Amino acid sequence: MIWHRVGAFLIDSILMGLLWVPVILAGATPGDIGLLALTFTGLAATLVYGFLLEGLYGYTPGKYLLGLVVVKSDGSNCTIGASVLRNLLWIVDALPTFNLVAMVSILLTDDNQRVGDLVADTVVVKQQ
Repeated sequence: MIWHRVGAFLIDSILMGLLWVPVILAGATPGDIGLLALTFTGLAATLVYGFLLEGLYGYTPGKYLLGLVVVKSDGSNCTIGASVLRNLLWIVDALPTFNLVAMVSILLTDDNQRVGDLVADTVVVKQQ
């Protein structure tokens, strides 16, 4: 399942990149204040994309396309709070090791959990 998670991450990264392209391109024109406003817009879109989609539905588009869903370890639906926590912990999982910590953690835990999942008490499972 680790490769499904990697694939979902890549799909979501591409989609997030596509969200940021107009922000970056438009930011070159309006000056500092415009760039700041567009950056906040891009940041808000990023937060909605990751935190809210997982918190409300249990998946991002990448996870959905690959048949994955985030749930609490007891099988209940993921919450916005758990989603925020697990996604903020990407800092530990991803930096400065380019996701090596996440990969090792997924491989070594019984429920394939990265550090963010362990702290947020979530698991990523195949959709039923």
